[in-house]
Amino acid sequence: MKRTLAALLAALILFALVSCAASGPEEAQSEEQSQPRTEETEPPQTPTGQNDEENKPNALFYSEENVIDIYLVAGQSNAVGYTNIVDKNAAYEFAPELKNGFTNVLFAGRVRWDSGDYYTAWDYAWGRTKLGLGAGGGEKMGPEAGLAKALSEIYNETSGKTAGIIKYGHGGTSLLTKVTDSTGPSNKYGTWVPPTYALEKLGFRYGEYKASMTGALYREFLEVIKDRLFSLRSIGYTNVNIKGLYWMQGENDRNEPDEYAVAFGYFASDIRRDVAKIMRSMTGGDDRGAADMPIFVGTISQTQNLEYPRAESVNLAFIAMQKKLPDAVTNCYVVDNSQYAISRYDENTGKVNTVGLGSDQWHWNQADQLEIGYNVGRAFLTLGGE
Repeated sequence: MKRTLAALLAALILFALVSCAASGPEEAQSEEQSQPRTEETEPPQTPTGQNDEENKPNALFYSEENVIDIYLVAGQSNAVGYTNIVDKNAAYEFAPELKNGFTNVLFAGRVRWDSGDYYTAWDYAWGRTKLGLGAGGGEKMGPEAGLAKALSEIYNETSGKTAGIIKYGHGGTSLLTKVTDSTGPSNKYGTWVPPTYALEKLGFRYGEYKASMTGALYREFLEVIKDRLFSLRSIGYTNVNIKGLYWMQGENDRNEPDEYAVAFGYFASDIRRDVAKIMRSMTGGDDRGAADMPIFVGTISQTQNLEYPRAESVNLAFIAMQKKLPDAVTNCYVVDNSQYAISRYDENTGKVNTVGLGSDQWHWNQADQLEIGYNVGRAFLTLGGE
């Protein structure tokens, strides 16, 4: 009798499993068929990774344990990190963990920078967040250093929680289509133009957009996100949450605040949609917070590159626009970096002067960059109720 009941129970379980497996693909196919796409209007798809098996939807990717919360950082040079590290001991006093890296705040990504007559990239595999993760050579830093210090207040060995920072950026690049010169980084590596803006406002066809330098940085950002998220599995993390994006960009677009506001609205919508697609491909349907992830906009400095007398008024107009972005974009917030001085206009010489201020006329100094990154981290944690 017991054997008969056991056999019957096993048969029922097998039937349930087969039924669940059969229903999933049919439902996915039905949803796909209800949303026809064309070559002319289809937004860019999630980038295809190198390992097709890893990129197949797999709900078993996730478990209740091995959780990691992901914070995205992107933009131009003040996101990449062109801040000169002039006093390592002072940085270690700010956060001793910056010397060997925060154990529970990991870092990965790709940054591009100007290296004389050419542009190059530095890829980071997953490792501890520490000092020197900016533009090449380990002697420069970005907001990730201060961000890690703030995050470590929650993500540490005591709490057992882990965070990961994925950073992608390129100095001197634009959210708009403008290219300042024929050899500049926007012309060589592209712009951040999001796909829907390109299609609806610039008249691109989907194939044209995908093949052009317009939006190339946007598309590569998605590739970097996908690659780094899928690689988390190889280091033991099987439960990934998207906590938000810090967007530090705009210096190259400061002369066009009105059009920037329009383009940013498209950028926010597109990046949420496309990161959500990546997450759903990992989980079999759950976007893990990506579809409505908070976006923190870092304002440019009021005194960024004061190379002529009216430059500060141009900066102020752009900053005023940035501060209004949350009025038009949901779940969008501002981190006000405008107070951190970078340069001044020298009336005696008629040139920009950075003595005692920024690393150069475009980038913050070490102390200010550390504080800015920390402010960003505290903003993320405060929003998250920590």
